[in-house]
Amino acid sequence: MSFYLKTFPLAVILQLIFSELLTFNGYQANIMLLYVILSSMPLENNTSQSTINGFLVGLFSDFVLFSGVYLGVSSLVFSICGFWASKVSHNFAFRNFDLYWIAFVHLGIAVYSLFRYDYFFFNDFLLFLSNYFFVTYFTCFVGFVLIRIFSLKEVILNA
Repeated sequence: MSFYLKTFPLAVILQLIFSELLTFNGYQANIMLLYVILSSMPLENNTSQSTINGFLVGLFSDFVLFSGVYLGVSSLVFSICGFWASKVSHNFAFRNFDLYWIAFVHLGIAVYSLFRYDYFFFNDFLLFLSNYFFVTYFTCFVGFVLIRIFSLKEVILNA
């Protein structure tokens, strides 16, 4: 729980920076999703705590950080990703750490895109795929940079 509380303000600041200053062609990295995934990985025996934490971070994101048009979508997505990220065994996460968080980013943004870009999904599927592709890989790129700069692999796996 202390890892959540110590890193939450940093995640909020990074989300605000990336949403306002570092957008790429209108696409924003979802740092809060990345935060929920990475902070839920050490909670392998406490899936209910990681699911509740994902839900609360999602509510905070919906009400404070994002536009508020899609209330509850972030809570749903972050709860799902927090639950599945906490199911990763510590031994597997140590060997395949990058594979796991990248897979969960793909899962989270896929579910989020189905709700947020549902109009494009039914009317212009190629535009839906391009939105999904750019948001996913921009978030993955930012995740790689943050994990390497702050040495998050060691911090997360030793938490």
